[in-house]
Formats: sequence, structure tokens, C-alpha cells
Amino acid sequence: MSKTAPDPRGYAMTRRPDLPWGYWLLSGPATSWLTDEQGRQWPTLRHYLWEGRLGMASSKEYSVDEGCELLLAILRTTTFRSVPVEKAVREFFDGIWREARHFRAWLEGQGLIKGDEITLEGQAIMRMLIATRWIGAPDLVELECPSLHPWNGLDKGITRQQREQVMAATEELGRMLRYRFIRRAVAGRPAIQLIGHQLGNNIPLSRVLWTLVFPDDYARDRMFAWIAHHLDRWQAWGELAADKGSRALSEHLLHLKFADEPIDLG
Repeated sequence: MSKTAPDPRGYAMTRRPDLPWGYWLLSGPATSWLTDEQGRQWPTLRHYLWEGRLGMASSKEYSVDEGCELLLAILRTTTFRSVPVEKAVREFFDGIWREARHFRAWLEGQGLIKGDEITLEGQAIMRMLIATRWIGAPDLVELECPSLHPWNGLDKGITRQQREQVMAATEELGRMLRYRFIRRAVAGRPAIQLIGHQLGNNIPLSRVLWTLVFPDDYARDRMFAWIAHHLDRWQAWGELAADKGSRALSEHLLHLKFADEPIDLG
């Protein structure tokens, strides 16, 4: 995270930005509730953030955890990689532009982002949200992955050694996830598969949820590099394939791949 992150509300003047947000709350021996500086009590840090800091309401239809998980996903994406506008709309808001614009305006109004950067307070909030996730929550992984230099066209094996180093590092990061993409041969041809681990109620098994076959290893690695750049979305993509099938995932990835690309009218 950047040490020169914006601080529009002067968070660093009154708080320690290196600690998770909400570290100043008090927890007494007689109760499990947390007490803030105004004497208000909160059942969890997430309730304090969602209702006390952000002024949001919670209900049976929209829980604090649901709102906080969406906030965490967007803050992490903003922190670790640049996401084009149309891609973010499709990934997080089901293609509804009005909701995406409203959420971004809300984040900036709350002082959690400034332009395309996450603020110091936003970073502290993200640390707290990661630390307070419940057991069984969707996987989170480190997103600062090795990357390939961009290229175009078939390389005739020139970059194969570098590709293998980068791809192997990404695959190793993915081994801890419940849903992970891997490279393997299918019927003697290079392919990418999405594997879901411990799926099924009676006997949890690893299952192949999606497969895409390529004409050569270079084409496969070009696609895998793009998929690896979205490591933070593997859990969501795996759930999509598990719930709605491989075709739904293929359509979703195709929409994302071409999101924000201009139409050449020349």
C-alpha cells in the first residue's frame, strides 16, 4: 500500500493509520459488546463501521456482513489493481451503471477513496474487514503477484521460460483457494480448467467446473495471464460456475474481457 495515500479527512492526525480501523474501541470483561469514544455500544467492529461510521442501516434483507464484504471486495480491487469502469460495473453491480456510479460517489463522499486511490482511512478499514471475516468466508489471497510483460502474437517459444516462472508462481498462490484455475493438457492439447475443491454434501470431492482448450501453449498462457490478473475474483467466478454452469462463466469472462475496449471505427 502506498505511504503517500491521500488523507482528505485528516485521519492520520487523530488515528494510527498503520493499525486496523476501530482499534480505539474498548472491550470490557463483563460484556462482549464494544464501547466507542461516545459511550455507544456495538456488537462487533463491523457494526460500528457500518452503522456508526458510515451511517448505514442493516436489516434481514441486507446484513452488515453483506455490505461489508462488498465494500472489502471493491477496496481490495482498488488497492491492488486498476479496474476499468465497465468491468467493475459487470463484476460488482450486475451491469447496472447507476448503482456503480452511486457506490463510487458514496465511497468518495465517505473519504474512503480519492480519485482512483484508496485513502489512509480506507486502507485501515480494509485491514479491519479482513481481520474480522467469519470462519468459512470466501477465500482471500495476496494480490501482489508476478506479472508478464505484455506481448502480441505467437512468440515461437522465446518467452516460454519467463512464462513458466510467472505462471507457476500464480498457480502456487491459487493452491490455497477453494476454486482455482490450473493449466493442464486435455486430450493432448493445452487447456485451462477451473477446479472446485471439497464440493458436494455427502462426499466432498474436487470437481472440474469449466474447461477451455487452446491451439497452442502460448495462446493458453495469454489467457491464463489475464485470468491470473483477477486472482481476487476466482472465488466469485468459481461460485458462478458451480451454481449456474460452465456456460454462464464463459459468457461472464467474455463480457469482462471486452469491457471498456473502444470500438475501432476507422
